Amino acid sequence: MKKFVNGTVFVLILGLALLSSAAPLWAQESNVVARVNGVEITMDEFIDALEAQYGVVVLEQLIIDQLISQKQVETGVTISDEQFSLVYEQLIQEMGGPEALFYFLYQYGITEDQLKDELRSNLLLAELAISEIDVTKEEVAAWFESNRQRYDQPETVTVSHILVETQEEAESLLAELQNGADFAALAMKHSLDPGTAANGGWLGPVPRGYTVEPFENMAFSLGINEYGIVETSFGWHIILVSDRTEGKAADLEEIFDKVEADYKRSIAPAPVEYLRQLESAAEIEIVRERYK
Repeated sequence: MKKFVNGTVFVLILGLALLSSAAPLWAQESNVVARVNGVEITMDEFIDALEAQYGVVVLEQLIIDQLISQKQVETGVTISDEQFSLVYEQLIQEMGGPEALFYFLYQYGITEDQLKDELRSNLLLAELAISEIDVTKEEVAAWFESNRQRYDQPETVTVSHILVETQEEAESLLAELQNGADFAALAMKHSLDPGTAANGGWLGPVPRGYTVEPFENMAFSLGINEYGIVETSFGWHIILVSDRTEGKAADLEEIFDKVEADYKRSIAPAPVEYLRQLESAAEIEIVRERYK
Protein backbone atom coordinates (compact mmCIF):
# COMPACT_ATOMS: atom_id res chain seq x y z
CA MET A 1 0.00 0.00 0.00
CA LYS A 2 1.33 3.40 -0.90
CA LYS A 3 2.39 5.35 2.17
CA PHE A 4 2.05 9.06 2.85
CA VAL A 5 5.37 10.85 2.73
CA ASN A 6 6.21 14.38 3.73
CA GLY A 7 6.83 17.04 1.14
CA THR A 8 10.63 16.85 1.29
CA VAL A 9 10.73 13.08 0.95
CA PHE A 10 8.23 13.25 -1.89
CA VAL A 11 10.47 15.64 -3.79
CA LEU A 12 13.48 13.43 -3.17
CA ILE A 13 11.66 10.32 -4.32
CA LEU A 14 10.48 12.11 -7.44
CA GLY A 15 14.00 13.33 -7.96
CA LEU A 16 15.32 9.78 -7.73
CA ALA A 17 12.94 8.62 -10.43
CA LEU A 18 13.97 11.48 -12.69
CA LEU A 19 17.66 11.15 -11.99
CA SER A 20 17.66 7.43 -12.72
CA SER A 21 16.67 8.09 -16.31
CA ALA A 22 18.42 11.41 -16.81
CA ALA A 23 21.74 10.80 -15.03
CA PRO A 24 23.78 9.83 -18.11
CA LEU A 25 22.88 13.10 -19.85
CA TRP A 26 23.52 15.20 -16.75
CA ALA A 27 26.75 13.38 -16.07
CA GLN A 28 28.01 14.45 -19.50
CA GLU A 29 27.40 18.12 -18.59
CA SER A 30 28.67 18.08 -15.00
CA ASN A 31 29.20 15.37 -12.43
CA VAL A 32 29.27 17.89 -9.57
CA VAL A 33 26.08 18.63 -7.62
CA ALA A 34 27.56 20.93 -4.96
CA ARG A 35 30.80 22.09 -3.38
CA VAL A 36 31.38 22.41 0.37
CA ASN A 37 34.46 24.47 1.17
CA GLY A 38 35.83 23.37 -2.16
CA VAL A 39 35.02 19.68 -1.66
CA GLU A 40 32.79 18.35 -4.43
CA ILE A 41 29.65 16.26 -3.99
CA THR A 42 29.23 14.33 -7.22
CA MET A 43 26.08 13.29 -9.00
CA ASP A 44 27.01 9.65 -8.42
CA GLU A 45 27.25 10.27 -4.67
CA PHE A 46 23.97 12.11 -4.72
CA ILE A 47 22.14 9.34 -6.59
CA ASP A 48 23.71 6.64 -4.40
CA ALA A 49 22.52 8.47 -1.26
CA LEU A 50 19.01 8.83 -2.63
CA GLU A 51 18.86 5.19 -3.61
CA ALA A 52 20.26 4.03 -0.28
CA GLN A 53 17.69 5.97 1.71
CA TYR A 54 14.59 5.77 -0.51
CA GLY A 55 15.30 3.11 -3.12
CA VAL A 56 13.33 0.33 -1.38
CA VAL A 57 10.27 2.56 -0.99
CA VAL A 58 10.38 3.65 -4.63
CA LEU A 59 10.89 0.12 -5.93
CA GLU A 60 8.02 -1.22 -3.83
CA GLN A 61 5.75 1.52 -5.14
CA LEU A 62 6.77 0.91 -8.76
CA ILE A 63 5.99 -2.79 -8.33
CA ILE A 64 2.60 -1.97 -6.80
CA ASP A 65 1.82 0.47 -9.60
CA GLN A 66 2.69 -2.17 -12.19
CA LEU A 67 0.51 -4.81 -10.50
CA ILE A 68 -2.44 -2.42 -10.41
CA SER A 69 -1.87 -1.30 -14.00
CA GLN A 70 -1.78 -4.88 -15.26
CA LYS A 71 -4.95 -5.76 -13.34
CA GLN A 72 -6.70 -2.70 -14.78
CA VAL A 73 -5.86 -3.83 -18.30
CA GLU A 74 -7.15 -7.31 -17.48
CA THR A 75 -10.43 -6.16 -15.91
CA GLY A 76 -11.10 -2.80 -17.58
CA VAL A 77 -11.87 -1.25 -14.18
CA THR A 78 -11.37 2.51 -13.86
CA ILE A 79 -12.38 5.32 -11.49
CA SER A 80 -14.16 8.12 -13.32
CA ASP A 81 -13.58 11.75 -12.39
CA GLU A 82 -17.26 12.04 -11.44
CA GLN A 83 -17.08 8.99 -9.17
CA PHE A 84 -13.91 10.27 -7.53
CA SER A 85 -15.34 13.78 -6.99
CA LEU A 86 -18.39 12.39 -5.21
CA VAL A 87 -16.26 10.29 -2.85
CA TYR A 88 -13.81 13.12 -2.24
CA GLU A 89 -16.56 15.61 -1.39
CA GLN A 90 -18.07 13.07 1.00
CA LEU A 91 -14.67 12.60 2.64
CA ILE A 92 -14.31 16.35 3.18
CA GLN A 93 -17.77 16.50 4.74
CA GLU A 94 -16.96 13.59 7.05
CA MET A 95 -13.75 15.35 8.10
CA GLY A 96 -15.75 18.44 9.05
CA GLY A 97 -15.33 20.67 6.01
CA PRO A 98 -12.49 22.45 4.16
CA GLU A 99 -10.97 23.86 7.34
CA ALA A 100 -10.72 20.40 8.89
CA LEU A 101 -9.16 19.16 5.65
CA PHE A 102 -6.50 21.88 5.91
CA TYR A 103 -5.58 20.80 9.44
CA PHE A 104 -5.52 17.14 8.41
CA LEU A 105 -3.05 17.90 5.61
CA TYR A 106 -0.94 20.01 7.95
CA GLN A 107 -0.95 17.33 10.66
CA TYR A 108 0.28 14.61 8.31
CA GLY A 109 2.60 16.84 6.31
CA ILE A 110 1.10 16.04 2.92
CA THR A 111 -0.41 18.01 0.05
CA GLU A 112 -3.99 17.78 -1.12
CA ASP A 113 -2.79 16.19 -4.36
CA GLN A 114 -1.04 13.47 -2.36
CA LEU A 115 -4.24 12.83 -0.40
CA LYS A 116 -6.21 12.61 -3.65
CA ASP A 117 -3.69 10.18 -5.11
CA GLU A 118 -3.94 7.99 -2.01
CA LEU A 119 -7.74 8.07 -2.07
CA ARG A 120 -7.91 7.31 -5.79
CA SER A 121 -5.50 4.39 -5.30
CA ASN A 122 -7.67 2.94 -2.53
CA LEU A 123 -10.85 3.40 -4.56
CA LEU A 124 -9.27 1.67 -7.53
CA LEU A 125 -8.06 -1.25 -5.41
CA ALA A 126 -11.54 -1.59 -3.89
CA GLU A 127 -13.20 -1.64 -7.32
CA LEU A 128 -10.66 -4.13 -8.64
CA ALA A 129 -11.35 -6.39 -5.66
CA ILE A 130 -15.10 -6.17 -6.26
CA SER A 131 -14.71 -6.91 -9.97
CA GLU A 132 -13.25 -10.34 -9.21
CA ILE A 133 -16.12 -11.49 -7.00
CA ASP A 134 -18.85 -13.68 -8.46
CA VAL A 135 -22.13 -14.06 -6.58
CA THR A 136 -25.43 -15.80 -7.29
CA LYS A 137 -28.86 -14.22 -7.42
CA GLU A 138 -29.81 -16.31 -4.42
CA GLU A 139 -26.93 -14.90 -2.38
CA VAL A 140 -27.87 -11.34 -3.33
CA ALA A 141 -31.51 -11.97 -2.43
CA ALA A 142 -30.58 -13.43 0.96
CA TRP A 143 -28.35 -10.44 1.73
CA PHE A 144 -31.11 -8.07 0.61
CA GLU A 145 -33.58 -9.63 3.05
CA SER A 146 -31.05 -9.34 5.88
CA ASN A 147 -30.41 -5.67 5.10
CA ARG A 148 -33.82 -4.41 4.05
CA GLN A 149 -33.53 -1.34 6.27
CA ARG A 150 -30.88 -0.03 3.88
CA TYR A 151 -33.28 -0.08 0.94
CA ASP A 152 -36.83 0.27 2.23
CA GLN A 153 -38.07 3.84 1.98
CA PRO A 154 -39.08 4.88 5.51
CA GLU A 155 -42.03 7.07 6.36
CA THR A 156 -40.75 10.62 6.87
CA VAL A 157 -42.03 14.05 7.80
CA THR A 158 -40.24 17.22 6.71
CA VAL A 159 -39.84 19.26 9.86
CA SER A 160 -38.81 22.74 10.97
CA HIS A 161 -38.64 23.69 14.63
CA ILE A 162 -37.94 26.52 17.02
CA LEU A 163 -36.27 25.57 20.31
CA VAL A 164 -36.88 27.77 23.37
CA GLU A 165 -36.42 27.37 27.13
CA THR A 166 -39.96 27.67 28.51
CA GLN A 167 -43.51 26.65 27.71
CA GLU A 168 -44.57 30.31 27.92
CA GLU A 169 -42.14 31.26 25.18
CA ALA A 170 -43.29 28.36 23.03
CA GLU A 171 -46.96 29.25 23.40
CA SER A 172 -46.23 32.92 22.71
CA LEU A 173 -44.40 32.11 19.48
CA LEU A 174 -47.12 29.63 18.48
CA ALA A 175 -49.68 32.38 18.85
CA GLU A 176 -47.62 34.64 16.60
CA LEU A 177 -47.42 31.92 13.99
CA GLN A 178 -51.16 31.35 14.09
CA ASN A 179 -51.59 35.07 13.51
CA GLY A 180 -49.49 34.93 10.35
CA ALA A 181 -45.90 35.44 11.54
CA ASP A 182 -43.12 33.96 9.40
CA PHE A 183 -41.76 30.72 10.87
CA ALA A 184 -38.25 31.07 9.44
CA ALA A 185 -37.89 34.64 10.71
CA LEU A 186 -38.97 33.63 14.22
CA ALA A 187 -36.61 30.64 14.19
CA MET A 188 -33.62 32.75 13.19
CA LYS A 189 -34.45 35.27 15.93
CA HIS A 190 -35.46 33.01 18.82
CA SER A 191 -34.35 29.39 18.33
CA LEU A 192 -31.68 28.05 20.67
CA ASP A 193 -30.73 25.26 18.25
CA PRO A 194 -27.54 26.48 16.51
CA GLY A 195 -27.72 23.72 13.95
CA THR A 196 -31.05 24.84 12.45
CA ALA A 197 -31.68 28.43 13.53
CA ALA A 198 -29.59 29.93 10.72
CA ASN A 199 -31.66 27.92 8.21
CA GLY A 200 -34.98 29.16 9.54
CA GLY A 201 -35.40 26.13 11.80
CA TRP A 202 -35.38 23.66 8.90
CA LEU A 203 -34.46 20.16 10.08
CA GLY A 204 -35.39 18.37 6.86
CA PRO A 205 -36.99 14.98 6.20
CA VAL A 206 -37.01 12.98 9.43
CA PRO A 207 -37.69 9.22 9.66
CA ARG A 208 -38.89 7.47 12.78
CA GLY A 209 -36.12 6.85 15.27
CA TYR A 210 -34.13 9.92 14.21
CA THR A 211 -35.22 12.29 16.98
CA VAL A 212 -36.08 11.92 20.66
CA GLU A 213 -39.41 10.21 21.25
CA PRO A 214 -41.59 13.18 22.35
CA PHE A 215 -40.44 15.20 19.33
CA GLU A 216 -41.05 12.26 16.99
CA ASN A 217 -44.51 11.55 18.36
CA MET A 218 -45.58 15.16 17.93
CA ALA A 219 -44.05 15.52 14.44
CA PHE A 220 -45.69 12.36 13.10
CA SER A 221 -49.06 13.32 14.60
CA LEU A 222 -49.22 16.60 12.68
CA GLY A 223 -50.64 17.17 9.23
CA ILE A 224 -48.89 19.15 6.53
CA ASN A 225 -48.57 22.87 7.44
CA GLU A 226 -49.70 22.19 11.01
CA TYR A 227 -47.95 23.45 14.15
CA GLY A 228 -47.42 21.73 17.47
CA ILE A 229 -45.48 22.32 20.69
CA VAL A 230 -43.76 19.69 22.79
CA GLU A 231 -41.22 19.47 25.60
CA THR A 232 -38.08 17.33 25.36
CA SER A 233 -34.85 17.12 27.34
CA PHE A 234 -33.54 19.98 25.17
CA GLY A 235 -36.35 22.40 25.98
CA TRP A 236 -39.62 23.38 24.31
CA HIS A 237 -40.10 22.95 20.56
CA ILE A 238 -42.51 24.64 18.20
CA ILE A 239 -42.79 22.19 15.30
CA LEU A 240 -43.94 22.78 11.74
CA VAL A 241 -44.48 19.86 9.33
CA SER A 242 -44.22 20.94 5.69
CA ASP A 243 -44.26 17.58 3.90
CA ARG A 244 -44.76 13.86 4.43
CA THR A 245 -43.73 10.73 2.53
CA GLU A 246 -45.25 7.31 3.07
CA GLY A 247 -43.04 4.31 3.68
CA LYS A 248 -42.41 1.97 0.76
CA ALA A 249 -40.88 -1.50 0.74
CA ALA A 250 -37.97 -1.85 -1.68
CA ASP A 251 -38.38 -4.07 -4.76
CA LEU A 252 -35.24 -6.15 -5.29
CA GLU A 253 -35.79 -6.41 -9.05
CA GLU A 254 -35.84 -2.63 -9.38
CA ILE A 255 -32.56 -2.12 -7.52
CA PHE A 256 -30.83 -5.46 -8.12
CA ASP A 257 -27.62 -3.96 -9.56
CA LYS A 258 -27.17 -1.66 -6.58
CA VAL A 259 -27.85 -4.43 -4.07
CA GLU A 260 -25.48 -6.78 -5.88
CA ALA A 261 -22.74 -4.12 -5.81
CA ASP A 262 -23.35 -3.45 -2.11
CA TYR A 263 -23.21 -7.15 -1.31
CA LYS A 264 -19.97 -7.62 -3.25
CA ARG A 265 -18.50 -4.63 -1.47
CA SER A 266 -19.45 -6.12 1.89
CA ILE A 267 -17.55 -9.36 1.24
CA ALA A 268 -14.65 -7.99 -0.82
CA PRO A 269 -11.20 -7.95 0.80
CA ALA A 270 -9.92 -4.63 2.07
CA PRO A 271 -7.61 -2.79 -0.36
CA VAL A 272 -4.50 -3.73 1.63
CA GLU A 273 -5.48 -7.41 1.69
CA TYR A 274 -6.35 -7.37 -2.02
CA LEU A 275 -2.95 -5.85 -2.78
CA ARG A 276 -1.30 -8.68 -0.82
CA GLN A 277 -3.26 -11.15 -2.95
CA LEU A 278 -2.02 -9.50 -6.14
CA GLU A 279 1.56 -9.65 -4.90
CA SER A 280 1.22 -13.31 -3.86
CA ALA A 281 -0.21 -14.29 -7.25
CA ALA A 282 2.35 -12.34 -9.28
CA GLU A 283 5.76 -13.47 -10.48
CA ILE A 284 8.02 -10.72 -9.16
CA GLU A 285 11.72 -10.97 -9.89
CA ILE A 286 14.08 -8.56 -8.16
CA VAL A 287 17.08 -8.23 -10.45
CA ARG A 288 19.22 -5.61 -8.75
CA GLU A 289 21.34 -7.33 -6.12
CA ARG A 290 20.97 -4.77 -3.35
CA TYR A 291 17.16 -5.22 -3.30
CA LYS A 292 17.08 -9.02 -3.20
